[in-house]
Amino acid sequence: MKTGIFGGTFNPIHYGHLRAAEEITQNFLEKVIFVPTNITSNKGKVPSNPKNRLEMINIAINGRKKFAVSDIEIKRGGISYSYDTIIQFNKLYPNDDLYFIIGMDSYFDLKNWKNGELLFDMINFIVINRNNIKFNPKELIKLTSFLPDGIKDQINIDHENKRFITSKNKYVNFFKITRMDISSTIIRNNFKKNISNLYLLPKDVINYIINKKVYI
Repeated sequence: MKTGIFGGTFNPIHYGHLRAAEEITQNFLEKVIFVPTNITSNKGKVPSNPKNRLEMINIAINGRKKFAVSDIEIKRGGISYSYDTIIQFNKLYPNDDLYFIIGMDSYFDLKNWKNGELLFDMINFIVINRNNIKFNPKELIKLTSFLPDGIKDQINIDHENKRFITSKNKYVNFFKITRMDISSTIIRNNFKKNISNLYLLPKDVINYIINKKVYI
């Protein structure tokens, strides 16, 4: 099975996240697993109560068979590093073809990731792009400059399929999704200011946030 690992704070999960996962399952994968972070490595702090964020994801994906959620990073505790998560998923799903889903901003920061060079031997990537980047030959060549230095010379560019192929036959796919300018930060601020968040995230998630006073 082609399975995607979709990490993030999901603080809270919203329609931008859900639409991205929907389009990925339509074009690449059979299943997407949402993995909320415990403590983000780039910020070093807990983004709201992890259990609340986990429950909001469960509510948002309820009834969607192609979506699942994992508390693997929350249970592991401490700072959530993608390297550690991928090792665990490779052990949990040895027969699956695993893909790590990241945004373009995260891709631009790959050089700063823990054991970033090793990730490309361990798992396929899907880099989702909401912006106006054109994946033409010139742009794809430019995108190789953001890869960790140790693997740049080992990458082959598959221009036809808009992807990179690693020396271990793993793929780095670039995929343009529908742009939805929805921000978790704005949503949290809206709750604090008693401004409506209707149509930005599922109504059942809104009700959960209000009832549990997550952001108040």
